[in-house]
Amino acid sequence: MKKYLAILSAAFLFSCNGDSTPDKQAEEITVPTNGIPAPKILSASLMAEYPHDTNAFTEGLQVHEGKMYEGTGQQKNSFIQITDVKSGKSEKKYVVKDTAIFGEGINIFKDKLFQLTYQNHVAFMYNLNDLSKPVKTFPWQSEGWGMTNNGTELIISDGQSSGNLYFVNPDNFKIKRIVQVTDNYGPVDSINELEYIDGFVFANVWGNTFLIKIDPSNGHVVGKLETAEILKSFYANYPIHQLENVLNGIAYDSINKKIYITGKNWPKIFELKMN
Repeated sequence: MKKYLAILSAAFLFSCNGDSTPDKQAEEITVPTNGIPAPKILSASLMAEYPHDTNAFTEGLQVHEGKMYEGTGQQKNSFIQITDVKSGKSEKKYVVKDTAIFGEGINIFKDKLFQLTYQNHVAFMYNLNDLSKPVKTFPWQSEGWGMTNNGTELIISDGQSSGNLYFVNPDNFKIKRIVQVTDNYGPVDSINELEYIDGFVFANVWGNTFLIKIDPSNGHVVGKLETAEILKSFYANYPIHQLENVLNGIAYDSINKKIYITGKNWPKIFELKMN
């Protein structure tokens, strides 16, 4: 569905006043409707820009031992590649041989790489030292979108199927618990690419230019980072077409405390530093 729906454009994130009064706008922005506080507005600085493979329809992104691992989507063009962060050069590329597979989020956990699929209802596990073929296939009942881990469990999103995060046993892919992502206005769906950073889950919301920060204990959205201003010149020269080339991809270098973001078929990866 991510590939075909065209209900928004990136421009909708730049709010417009319309006929609303200032009082009404203030009420809409600040008053919780369900007892959950509004998320804090986060800020970050753009530290660097690096080349990115424009053939990569990015679905999953992760830094591991100084290299960037990327999982991509689309039938007949799904692959996993390992790249040099600064040059963007692909050092190893593993094409998914089954052309019916639409690759989705990836995550490295204890010398294994896990890969979701969009609507194929399976997930793959690879040995990290050989990504040419999966060593195990797990059934997955929903759509697969994003994936990360908290050190003991895989954390999975299924996008528009729900606003849930699924905490999954990596040994057998059994769901241990489910947490609904909610902000001060209610459930938040279209949760896409995930990254676990200092005890919180950061996520893209598909079709938007912001990231959200989620408390995994209760699913509450506690922070929001808008990239429209940080990447203002990039967005101005790289328009989003029918929700195809949207922001999608978060990777965290826990050693050097760097956050990287990119999008589907974007020409660049951006290094951010949280303020």
